Amino acid sequence: LLSGLERPLLRRLTVFAGGWTSEAAEAVARIDDVLELLGHLVDKSLVLVEGRAGETRYRLLETVRQYAQERLLEAGEAAAVRDRHRDWFLELAEHNEARIGLPEQDVWLERLDTEYDNLRAALAWSQTDPGGLEAGLRQAGSLQSYWGMRGRLREGRGYFTQLLASSPAPTSARARALPRAGSLAFHQGDYDQARGLLE
Repeated sequence: LLSGLERPLLRRLTVFAGGWTSEAAEAVARIDDVLELLGHLVDKSLVLVEGRAGETRYRLLETVRQYAQERLLEAGEAAAVRDRHRDWFLELAEHNEARIGLPEQDVWLERLDTEYDNLRAALAWSQTDPGGLEAGLRQAGSLQSYWGMRGRLREGRGYFTQLLASSPAPTSARARALPRAGSLAFHQGDYDQARGLLE
């Protein structure tokens, strides 16, 4: 019952976890007039709209998301859409990292809090996609300070452990990730592992 462009938009929105902004939808869905189409999907009660921290966010009901995700898999678009989702949230993580220590740091930490389910989904996709391991290492490296400041050391170490084990080749992303993983281990008192990672 949806129009031609509403169908691909709905199925592509299923890669988001915990909601999204219109800018994220535009980057990930790659469909013209996303804002107008989102309005149509809201009018049809397929997408919910909510205001959070002065920002308009959208989300899907879980039953709608599961149905549309099946359509995404059938269309053969899942990998490409997940890659774009991963890249969008990698850019967000790297952008945030550059603002740690600046006066607006709290604003960016809250933004990462809001998008944390999406960041997790992007990291999970990086772990399952051999072509995305480097992006995963870059994202984990960019989130190291966030994990430390939000008390998520264990979770951060878990991501580092899985990504480093899956990508043993000496790349710049790996070189950057190793000391950051070592820092999290050090702050948890795991000095032997910290020393190995740092060395």
